[in-house]
Amino acid sequence: MIKRLIKIKDIRLLGFTGQTLIILVISLVFISPLFVAGELYDPTRTGKILFFARCMLLVIPVGLFVFIRTRKQPLDHLSLLVVLWGAWILIRGKQGGIWHDEKFFWFAGCWVFFFLTAAVITDIVRKNQIQWLLIPAFIITLTAATETVLGLLQLYGGFRVYHAAFKVTGTFFNPAPFAGFLLASAPWAMFLTVNHKSGLLNKALYWCGFLAVILIIVIIPSTQSRAAYLGLSASVLVWIFFRYKPLLYVKRILNTKLKRRLAFTLIPLFLMLMITGLYHFKKDSANGRLLIWKVALQTIQEKPLTGHGFNTVQATFAPAQAAWFEAGNGSGSEKMLAGSVRWAFNEPLQAASETGLPGMFLLILVTGYALFYKMPRPVSRAQYLHIGAARASVAGITVFGCFSYPFYSLPVTLLFFYALAVLAAFKTEPFINRNRFFTGAFKTPVIAGAVVLFAFYLLQTPRLKQAHWLWDEANSLYRINAFAEANNSFAEALPVLKYNGLFLQQYAKSLAMENRYEEAVTLLMQAGNFYKDEYSFIALGDAYKALGETQKAEEQYQLAASMVPHKFYPIFLLAKLYNQTGQHKKALALALQILNKEIKVPSQAIEEIKEEMQEIITKSKSPNDTIGEYYMKKKNYKKNRPMLIKQQFW
Repeated sequence: MIKRLIKIKDIRLLGFTGQTLIILVISLVFISPLFVAGELYDPTRTGKILFFARCMLLVIPVGLFVFIRTRKQPLDHLSLLVVLWGAWILIRGKQGGIWHDEKFFWFAGCWVFFFLTAAVITDIVRKNQIQWLLIPAFIITLTAATETVLGLLQLYGGFRVYHAAFKVTGTFFNPAPFAGFLLASAPWAMFLTVNHKSGLLNKALYWCGFLAVILIIVIIPSTQSRAAYLGLSASVLVWIFFRYKPLLYVKRILNTKLKRRLAFTLIPLFLMLMITGLYHFKKDSANGRLLIWKVALQTIQEKPLTGHGFNTVQATFAPAQAAWFEAGNGSGSEKMLAGSVRWAFNEPLQAASETGLPGMFLLILVTGYALFYKMPRPVSRAQYLHIGAARASVAGITVFGCFSYPFYSLPVTLLFFYALAVLAAFKTEPFINRNRFFTGAFKTPVIAGAVVLFAFYLLQTPRLKQAHWLWDEANSLYRINAFAEANNSFAEALPVLKYNGLFLQQYAKSLAMENRYEEAVTLLMQAGNFYKDEYSFIALGDAYKALGETQKAEEQYQLAASMVPHKFYPIFLLAKLYNQTGQHKKALALALQILNKEIKVPSQAIEEIKEEMQEIITKSKSPNDTIGEYYMKKKNYKKNRPMLIKQQFW
């Protein structure tokens, strides 16, 4: 009898430790935001991606064990929608192959993580062991709290900042993804504050969550991200709705017609004032977003059904913006706000541009269903609060994604898919209930995809790390003008990064510095399929100019000038090209345009450009150009410089 009791106890102990191990392995990925690979190119992003890939080498076997074991698990609606969304992106793909895309490298991992984590959480719910879900909530909260402390240290010079133009970025490359991660983590911190019962562990969880919430609220204003303010507000409001059920109190308060009328009048007015205040807080930035959305709509109109391919906005946006301004669109203020952008600053618009309207529709459908599906009945208090925290996180990311780029950041995307996994586990009535054919048809591609991804991460992660190390080395050599050595490092990394547009652009610039212009042109043309900005056009123009292909150089300089109308440098290069090729009238016209051009940010470079343009005007001997002739006759040119700047060119 005693031996039998020992065996039963041992079995229970194994079950306990096994469940703990599984959830700890799943939760390990949530500390990825803290990793920065200082020796690699783009260290804040690359460090997180490589750590995530290594974690997935543990998550996939453990998750597949649970996923396959629960083979009778029914297929829920949310999982089906996520499958359709992922399948559409795979079918659409991109030029060069979607598996070569860096974003898809980790985005695919997030999809697999969703299905495996949903299976693990479903198994936990079925066994009525929901308390284990406190582990991922605690790790998310602890990571967010650590990030806020690092942000506070950055404010006072106590920790390195990873962006030259901002004071607070945490371990992220920009304040936007830093704030996005914090607002997506806030609901899980608030979830921990529910544990205020007696007991040391409950008290520790409560205070951890409470302090994290306070720190998040304190640090987010320093990011100056209005999208984060709105996203955090959405997260908090959704959590309050689930935690305190405020509608019951509202009904008690608004118990007369007069009170209801006042509420329906004052609340919309308050919201309008808040939106107006946020708009005027950084008005130029808001107008810049509107400009970006207008150009994004142009890219959608080109391929409304199929889109341009996954993660292609950074390649399609630059030429679309140039074409938009060349067509006579855009006000003077919009021309001053134009710049090089890599995101649409609106996830639905970006999805439509990259994967067509079907891709945008599926993204909205996944998010909408996750937020508004009817909760199962009956539901325990613990289940209800888990659903509330997950929905608050999805709501915050969704609102944030209407004005920013959460899906360009791995930690934010990971929290989005984790929240979806929680909501899929606490599902409503299944779409297909215990039908072997349909559940098999659903599970087989998930298992196959997880196995393929495991092999891909196992083989590709070391190669990707080595390639980014070489890329960083090449950039360091380029900065000290060791171009031959830099090109050797670039060439060594090329087989792995040959579909990375930014890498190809930098490699081409380094080749051009060695006068290897034909190779530079080839690489720049290839880079344009994956990444384009004003410097892409300028570099290509310089290479064509060096090869004596004047017309092609002119086209590229003109594209750069059209894309960012307020910039001086592209027009300056075009004026020099005209002057050097004997097209003096065109050169003179552009010189006058530059001297009359409004300056957005004064600099020494602009003053030097103007001085060169003045030389072009003073040396001009065109008898047909009355303005040039007028200034030619002036004995003291410098005294007439103010008149020249004011003079309107034709």
